[in-house]
Amino acid sequence: MLYKRILTALPLGILAIWFMLTQSTQSMLYALLVINIIAGWEWARLSGIKHAMVCTIYGLLISASSLGLIWMQIQQTSLFDVVMIFSIIWWSLIVYHMSTRNPAAASEALSPSKILFGFFTLLPPVLALLYLHQQTQGPYWMLYVVSIVWVADTGAYFAGKTFGKVKLVPKLSPGKTREGLYGAVLATSLYSVAAAVFFELNLIQTLLLLIISFFGTLLSIAGDLFISLMKRERGLKDTGVILPGHGGVLDRIDSITSAAPFFAILLNSVIFNA
Repeated sequence: MLYKRILTALPLGILAIWFMLTQSTQSMLYALLVINIIAGWEWARLSGIKHAMVCTIYGLLISASSLGLIWMQIQQTSLFDVVMIFSIIWWSLIVYHMSTRNPAAASEALSPSKILFGFFTLLPPVLALLYLHQQTQGPYWMLYVVSIVWVADTGAYFAGKTFGKVKLVPKLSPGKTREGLYGAVLATSLYSVAAAVFFELNLIQTLLLLIISFFGTLLSIAGDLFISLMKRERGLKDTGVILPGHGGVLDRIDSITSAAPFFAILLNSVIFNA
């Protein structure tokens, strides 16, 4: 399984890095909209929609809504802060829900609330990543936000495999351990220090980036756990089959959906405009 994951992740990672660093913001917009069509299709399936055509329509609606949100943000720049704060509140509520309630029994029934939740979850990260890409050194900051999720994933995986004993949230994801969480935090902390050197940040900015990255790492894990909850309540192992060894697109971007808005607004507030 690890071999298959690496064979899929390596070329995708190289392609993603090349695209973020070399392509225009407009091209990035098109790429994010396509990703959201696929993610929306998978979300529809997790919400209990069974007909492939309806799933496709939902994915297109998610992508069109993302484009509409971006257009409104261009007309009213203060909308960015509103959407990012809404996203942080939304994810705080999800964390509270996951920590206080057990997953519902697996069911194939249609869930109107989850259909609505797809808009809350999938729209803000598109705006966040696009906003990052437009800033000074924006492609590199966007790469930092996306790659720190990869680093957290990798740190958690190897620390969990090597030292994992205490389950983190067994009712949601039996494979995750507290030791894996510690590994993720350690890996992203070291990565943040390296990023601070690359971006030539001063000491205060470096400390702020470390704090942002710490909480961003925790939020990225929350995104992973939320998709695990969705899959468990639907009785599915993966969100899709498009990525061999990984599952679906949602299986790959789950952590980014929760972390990107948090990173975007905090980086904008305390690093970009400091």
